[in-house]
Amino acid sequence: ELVNYARSFIGRLRYATAGESLETGADCSGLVISVYKHFGISLPHSSSADRSVGRAVSTSDMQVGDIVCYSGHVGIYAGGGKIINALNPSKGITYINANYAPILAVRRVL
Repeated sequence: ELVNYARSFIGRLRYATAGESLETGADCSGLVISVYKHFGISLPHSSSADRSVGRAVSTSDMQVGDIVCYSGHVGIYAGGGKIINALNPSKGITYINANYAPILAVRRVL
């Protein structure tokens, strides 16, 4: 359910630096905050702080809805080796390969 909700913003929500609005735009952690907030879960607006929320999960045990943390970036695991994330101003909210960069942490809060 959470990933389906996040998917609904692909291609229609713009990237906004420091944004966390699902109406006007969000950055990577802002997207994660806002999607989880919709399901009653409060998270910090910081990709580095997201590395300590919930409980740690190994990359081999990632499940749909897990938070995937990188250096300076964060996304929501969508399955199939992909994350949903607010990538940058030109790409906006999109899917990318979860292994596009070294994964620093995977966190489960659901």
